[in-house]
Parts: sequence; C-alpha cells; structure tokens
Amino acid sequence: MCLVLLAACGGDGGLESRFVAVHNTMSAMGLAQTGAISAGSLAEGDDVTLDQEFAPGECYTIVALGSSSVDDLDVVVRDEAGEEVASDSTRGREAAVQFCPERAGAHQVVVRMAEGDGGYTVSSWSGGVGGASTARGSGGGSLGTCQEPIDLVAGQPAHGTTAEGQARMTGPCIEGNAPEQVYRIQVEERSQLTAVVSSSYDGAVYLLGACGDIQSALACNDDSPDTTRAQIDATVDPGEYFIVVDGYEQESGEYDLVVQLSALQPVAAICSDATPLTVGQAVNGTTEGTPNYFQATCAGGARSADRVYSLDVPSRSRLRLRQQSSHDGALYVRRACDDPTTEIACNDDFRGENHSLITAVVDPGRYFVFSDGFGNGQAGTYTLEAELTADGGGGATGEACAAPGTAVVGQEVEIDTFEARDDLSGSCGGGGGPDVVYEVSVRARSRIRVNVNDPEFGGAVYLQSTCGDTSAEVACQRIELGTNMVLDATVGRGTYYVVLDGGRADAFGSAKVTVQVDDLAALNAMCRRAPRIRPGQTISGSTASESDDFQATCAGGAQSNDLVYRLTLRRRQIVRATMESDYDGALHIRRDCADQSTEIMCNDDLAEGDNRHSLLETTLDAGTYFVIVDGFAAGNAGTFTLDVETSNP
Repeated sequence: MCLVLLAACGGDGGLESRFVAVHNTMSAMGLAQTGAISAGSLAEGDDVTLDQEFAPGECYTIVALGSSSVDDLDVVVRDEAGEEVASDSTRGREAAVQFCPERAGAHQVVVRMAEGDGGYTVSSWSGGVGGASTARGSGGGSLGTCQEPIDLVAGQPAHGTTAEGQARMTGPCIEGNAPEQVYRIQVEERSQLTAVVSSSYDGAVYLLGACGDIQSALACNDDSPDTTRAQIDATVDPGEYFIVVDGYEQESGEYDLVVQLSALQPVAAICSDATPLTVGQAVNGTTEGTPNYFQATCAGGARSADRVYSLDVPSRSRLRLRQQSSHDGALYVRRACDDPTTEIACNDDFRGENHSLITAVVDPGRYFVFSDGFGNGQAGTYTLEAELTADGGGGATGEACAAPGTAVVGQEVEIDTFEARDDLSGSCGGGGGPDVVYEVSVRARSRIRVNVNDPEFGGAVYLQSTCGDTSAEVACQRIELGTNMVLDATVGRGTYYVVLDGGRADAFGSAKVTVQVDDLAALNAMCRRAPRIRPGQTISGSTASESDDFQATCAGGAQSNDLVYRLTLRRRQIVRATMESDYDGALHIRRDCADQSTEIMCNDDLAEGDNRHSLLETTLDAGTYFVIVDGFAAGNAGTFTLDVETSNP
C-alpha cells in the first residue's frame, strides 16, 4: 500500500501537527515514506498538477489537509491517457481518494483549491499488501460504496460513520450532496424489510434494487419521527438489495443501522383474514408497517403497503366507496381476493392525491376492497366507507319533476344522485344515468348561473323551462368527474328546472351546487355607473364587501367578489393594466360589461407562485371597455391597487 499525502501549508502551526499525526499513523501501520516532498501555494480556483509514478499491485490513497484559510480542497488522479481514475467528492479542508492501478505508468495528481486559498505539501508512504482490486472514485477508502458495499446480515446491528464516505447519490426523499455508506443484503424469500437508522446527525436511509440507480428506489425516509431517526419498510422479492445510509443536505456523522427481514404470509391467509366492511360505517386504518401483498391496474401499479377488506352485496346494487388518506392513496375492488384479473374498478386520485372514489353497479356476491398507495413507498392512515343502494334508485331529494328540490339563490346545496332514479335526459348528455331536479324562480329577465363543484360523477347539467320536456331546454353543459364547471344562460321571468344527471348507470354521486341569478337591468345599471379609469392615476379599493357579479375564463372562473371600471379610448392604444392585491386576485377586460363572451383578456397570476399581482397588456381600438377587478375561484377578496397606462402603438 502507498499513501500520497497532500497538506496545505503556509505557516499554519495546527496543520504541521496534523501532518505529523498522519505520518505517525502511517508508520504505525508499517508504511514507509517514499518520494520527495513538494510544496507550494494556490489561490482560489487554481490547481497544480504533480507527476507521479504508480506501480500495479498496490493501492494508493491521496489525502488533502487544509489550513485555516482553506475551505475546500479537491483531488483528482488521471492515468497516462488523461482519464480520471479517482476523485474526492467531499467538501472541506480534508480530501482523500484511494485507487489501485492495474498497470504501471505515469499518473497525474491534480490538486485544486475549490474554496479559500493556501499552500500544499505532497509526500508518500509505501509498503503493505499488494494485489488489491481497483476501486475508482472512492473518498476515504472504497468500502461502503457501490463498488464495494458492506455486506449486511439481517438482525445484526451495524455501526458506522458517513463522515469519510463518498457523496455519489442523493435519495429521492432528501436534498443536497451528503456522503453516504452503502450496504448489501441478500433476500432468500419474499419478505418485509424494515431498516432503522439512529444517527448523531440529520440522517436518511433508502433501499435500492440496483446500486447507484435512484430510479430503482423502493423506499426512502428522512425523519421518523425526528432528524435523528429514519425508518423504511418495503416488500422485497428474493434477490440482492442495497441499503444506503445518507444525510440531509451536507449532514454526516455516526449512525447505527438495524435491518430486519420477516417472511410474508401466504396471500391466501391474508385474504381469509380480510376485515368485513359494514355498509354505511366508516373504518379508520393504517398501512404503515404493512407489506405489499397486492397490486392494481391504476396508481402506478399500487405496489405500496396495503390492507384488504371484504364486502358482501346481497342484491344487484349501486356501490360507492370513498377514501381519505394521509398519503397518496389508492383504492380498488376485486371479485376474487387473490386474482388481480378480477379487478372491477380502481381509482388513484379524486380531487387530489389524498382522496379516492369508486362508483360501480355490482351483482350479488362477495367483493374485496383494497386500501393501497400510489407506486412504491406510499403508506399512512386512511378513512374508508362503503355504501350500497338498490340499482334502480328511488328516494333521493329532488327525485322527479313532481317533487323537485328547491334551489335557494346564492345558497350552496349538496345534491346526491346516489339513490336517484333515471328519469330525464339533456341534449348534451345524461341519458341512462341517475338524476335529480331542482326548481328556481326568476322574477325578471336575468342571467342564471349554475355552479357545480366537486362532482363525483360525469354527466350533464341542463336547464329546462318545463321539467321533463326536452324541447323546453334552455341550456345544457357536460360535467366532467371531479371538475368544477358553470352553466350560464340568459332567461326571462318564470320558473326553471336545474337537472343534474349522470352520463351512465354507474355515474352517480354528490356535488356542491349554487344557483346565482343576476337581474340584467340591475347589472346594466351597475355597468353604466362603473367608475371611469384615468390612465396614469392609481385606483385603490376593496372587494371585501362587494358581490360576485362577473366571471372570467381564467382564475378558476373568477367567482369571487368583484368591482368593474370603465375605460374609454379615443384612438387605438396600447393598454397596460397592473393590479397588486392582498389576496389571490384576478384581472379581466371585456367589451360588453354584461356579456362574458366579449372578454378580451384575463390574467390570474403575474408569474408562477405570485398570486398577488396581475397584468393585462394588449392593443385596443377606440371605444369603451370594462376592466374588472376580481379574485381566483370563490372566496378571494380584499384590498387592491389598480394602475392603467396607455401608449401609442
């Protein structure tokens, strides 16, 4: 073995003692100093190349020691062809690489002053065991790398430090470039693997199927429950796996690692122990610490920890399953617990990764319901509820034209077609699915808007002047599952019927519905009274006590409180309108104050992540325009300033 030592010099007394300590350590190991000592100094960013002959059959370690003025030294070794054979990736006043040349030849040792400035000294020690295998790119020794992982036996604690390790990987759940230590474990049978790291620093642990390939990560954890403890749980098949002990950002230090393997039960045993679900009664559970027994056709295969339940269906029924989870959950149903080909429905996300929803029409029999997670490593707590009702429906609020529900203008009502019959259909959809109908009275020529939020079904919403008469349809618009939408129509005085309808037999569920009616005469009067914009003068105001009179094509429909201003141009001009608000504001401009279809431009956020500024900039012909100060979606209102500038095109 031969050691080449690089030490920063320049009058640092502490450095000299460190050099002597290294020399004494090498001597105690039976190594003798060889070669001349080279010395010099480097400014930040500079490097020096030292020619060195290395012999095959020995391993060489290059160490850099920095004085107090040195923040980071880098060391690289290149062979005769100029190819890099070893490098140090740690940060600090000390750096080290180790490599074992396969053949004799001239090499170059490059010392670079990455941060700070100071001197260097080079010396070497030789002796020890020859014939070692090559280890490339290792810092502070190659053991604990992908090239030379530390073999681990389940159940036997391992103690180590990452302080002198390499920084070659970053786990998917952490940030930075901290050094790590790599362990290898052999799995003989399908098992649940649990790895716990207790550390003196902010440690992390992750499991790889292929060392160095972060895409093969099966699990990763940073804090459990705090920065000094990390734990992963994963289901593994027979084979070779790599456990990486790492750190958050640049953290490193000592740690203890314990890995346990528990053989999995047969799937048949898990299925036979499935917990029965009681219809209409929510259950709380957790998948944390449980194996991955089952997979699905959605949710990235649902290869995370899972729980299985049984559900008995006495007769042909509508089935609704709702799940809320603390993690990116998944939900699926099978006819046979252990047969993935019998899956009848699967849902990953409904209105976000923490909600899952399944609606289906099912025949009598026993079914199996699985609470799972997206992809690998998703586990946590959840609440799950199953509901059943007769397939034909009957008994829902707003069941039919003869007994419609009442829509109170401006008040949100939660409708539910789960128990409704299929009575009606619209021109844009709704045939074959359950439906409910609500009555609304209009006293004068008005604009009527039906806001449908969080629909659990796809289908249609339509407006009729005579309930059940398709020829009396005023407007119809499709509903997409989980997507908010607005039906907008102009109507005369009278009674109208709002119908919420599913697109097929298994398209049923709840939705939040609000009907708004705007008297057009009053709206036009408001537009005529709109304050005039004087370009160059700042307008300050508040929408907090206003109403929602205008909507837009951006900003989630801009269904918040708003104010309208009038802008008159005497000639073709470039118009630039900017708004600053203390809420999530929106700004839109139109030609006809009362007609949303004349919208020219709409802006929600000036830049990504900035919802306090909005900007409109366009060229307009001579005429009168209406600039509307609004808010994102519903419920966003507050104070604002509006500035409008005009210039010649």
